[in-house]
Amino acid sequence: RMEQETGTYMFMALDARGEERLIIFSHDPGSKTASVGRMAAERLVNEMIQEKLRDDGGGGRGRSDSRSRSRSPSRRGRRSPSRRGGG
Repeated sequence: RMEQETGTYMFMALDARGEERLIIFSHDPGSKTASVGRMAAERLVNEMIQEKLRDDGGGGRGRSDSRSRSRSPSRRGRRSPSRRGGG
């Protein structure tokens, strides 16, 4: 829905540290007031996150933290030089 509204393409990817990042692509960088482009998509994502945090009572960090912790060991294991070299 956000991609259609803003003319962008988005997906999640892991950065160099193995942390999830949202990547937003478009030929149109957008602007502070535009309803299309990368800046508009970023605004919509941030609004959605803020709305979710408000709906959850403002705590918000609980799920992100637990989700990161539950996924971290597997990511660390894959990045370990000893596992790659010995494998």
